[in-house]
Amino acid sequence: MNFRLASLLIKSFLLGLLPVVHAQMLEVPPYIQPGTVHDLHHESKVIIWQTDSTKADFIVEYQKGTSFDGSSHLHHAKVVPFRLELGKEVSWLYRAHLEHLEFDAEYVYRVRLENRPISQAVFRTRTIHPKTRFAVFGDCGVGSPGQAAVAYQVSKLNPDFVLLTGDNVYSSGLASEYRKRFFTTYMAPMASPGRGAPLMQRIPFYSLLGNHDIRGNDLRINPDGMAWYYYSDLPLNGPITEHEPELLGKTHQIAHFKRATEHRFPKMSNYSFQHGNVHIVCIDANTYVNPLDEGLINWLKNEFKHHKNEWRIVAYHQPGFNSSNAHYNYQVMRMLSPLLEELGVDLVLTGHVHNYQRSVPMKFAPEIDKQGKYRSTSEGRVNGAFTLDQKFDGETITRPEGIVYITTGAGGAQLYDAEISNNPKAWEHSPESNWVPFTKKLISDVHSFTWIETDHHTLTLSQIDSEGNTIDRITMTR
Repeated sequence: MNFRLASLLIKSFLLGLLPVVHAQMLEVPPYIQPGTVHDLHHESKVIIWQTDSTKADFIVEYQKGTSFDGSSHLHHAKVVPFRLELGKEVSWLYRAHLEHLEFDAEYVYRVRLENRPISQAVFRTRTIHPKTRFAVFGDCGVGSPGQAAVAYQVSKLNPDFVLLTGDNVYSSGLASEYRKRFFTTYMAPMASPGRGAPLMQRIPFYSLLGNHDIRGNDLRINPDGMAWYYYSDLPLNGPITEHEPELLGKTHQIAHFKRATEHRFPKMSNYSFQHGNVHIVCIDANTYVNPLDEGLINWLKNEFKHHKNEWRIVAYHQPGFNSSNAHYNYQVMRMLSPLLEELGVDLVLTGHVHNYQRSVPMKFAPEIDKQGKYRSTSEGRVNGAFTLDQKFDGETITRPEGIVYITTGAGGAQLYDAEISNNPKAWEHSPESNWVPFTKKLISDVHSFTWIETDHHTLTLSQIDSEGNTIDRITMTR
């Protein structure tokens, strides 16, 4: 047996897949992405996978149900290949579009090469009913035991979808890092605390841009940088703001990147989607972003103009309200608070700080300068006036007055400020115009994820650690 065939068989075994013929090497096995649909009028999904430099003619089939029963309702997806040239590395990235799906239904799909299946999985489409169950975490893709343990606990709950709050892979957002530190955990062949779980084959992952996801933006140094735009397929309904992620490189590298990512760069940086009775708006909050960008503001206003019965959730990477020492000074996203309050947002989900924090329901009025504009310091601090709802306890008093801010960045990377966990005295900062006791819970000594369930007018939020223990829990009602 030659070395290439031996490597292929070993890799196929580790992935739990059948060997691929004609020396076709799977670099990333097939996984499901949400695709560009965002409202509850149409439903579709996208299957993505990557192979080595040998192009092949794959067939993707799908049908309603949990198995292929030989019925006449078998559908064939359109497969779109693209040749990736990432420095000296050449590979093929494939996308298969599963169209005209029904809501609240199970579908089975399989990817075949010359009549030999290389992957098969069952997924469930979005629901139109007023119930959801989903997991949220960020700062995860390091290949750590904590990352694997969190993935395992998430798999036990079988969420409708997963939302990643940014810094999806470390440390520079490279394609090679995704293959080594991301997909291996979330597409492990079997669920186990030490290896992760087979999540992405059947559960859509929505994700945000974090600072590490765009760190490798110079293609001259990192030819496989900005890989989030290759490996994600998300709604394209957001605005292109005045300041977008900077892309550096030689002319041919930039041209190739833009062709390979089609309309996803930079359009995909801001998007929204609906699932059941949650409406989630995902915002790029990296340092080049102006949170008061006119296009962004108008889009946010339009997003929440209708659909009064939905839970309104906004997600971005860098938190405005954070009681850790790490990343404390960067607070520019606080400037959005008055608008989000006006729009009736219930919950804000962030990452960036590698621990878990929950605020009391709160309102915030930023300081203004002589021109009537919100003021921030050179380091990013935003002072202002706080209004805290100290009566809300999430148990007996469940109707909040203000927005609950969540930091859920304990998904796998090294934890921040473990010594201040459950120690409110250690959360204090100054002056009072910048920090008051808005943090109700801060747990920084264990990896964890946020679990959210909605049922009509009730939202339950739990924080679950890497051993499956519930370490925080609140109920919100409207």
